[in-house]
Amino acid sequence: MTAGPIAFYLPSLRGGGAERVIINLAQGITERGLPVDLVLAAAEGAFLDDLPPSVRVVDLRAGRVLPSLGPLIGYLRRERPRALVSSLTHANVIALVAARLARRATPVIATVHNTMSESTLQQGARLRGMWLALIRTFYPWASSVVAVSRGAADDLARTTGLRRDEIEVIYNPVIT
Repeated sequence: MTAGPIAFYLPSLRGGGAERVIINLAQGITERGLPVDLVLAAAEGAFLDDLPPSVRVVDLRAGRVLPSLGPLIGYLRRERPRALVSSLTHANVIALVAARLARRATPVIATVHNTMSESTLQQGARLRGMWLALIRTFYPWASSVVAVSRGAADDLARTTGLRRDEIEVIYNPVIT
């Protein structure tokens, strides 16, 4: 039996730094001979054209992240990826819940690409409190929580109360 793909889960490829990083990682991984699935709540966005043909796009046809929960559970049960890497707070939460409900041993790596204190500050007190509660509840389910800088890791720990020694730092890949 062969191992499943490495799966990356995002809302879409409409644009942004996290999406660009995932495309670069997916390309590098497939160039090394490993299968990669790019699992999208909606397969849309300007970056779709930047994907190499070796990356399989899985369109959950959900439009948005929350409605993609059921289709993501189905994907995890059916495809059994060797790991699921998610990016962006709302996608991280859905990925962690989906993996738990799929009842598979799929490790989930939740990645943080920004400073949580800044990104939640603009959302108002009620929404900020909701996001912080969701992060505190679900991020401990992750096999790894990875931030793209020490500053982002420190901020995540300070803002959410997660233990700093449980947040890994892996800088974004650079293409030379």
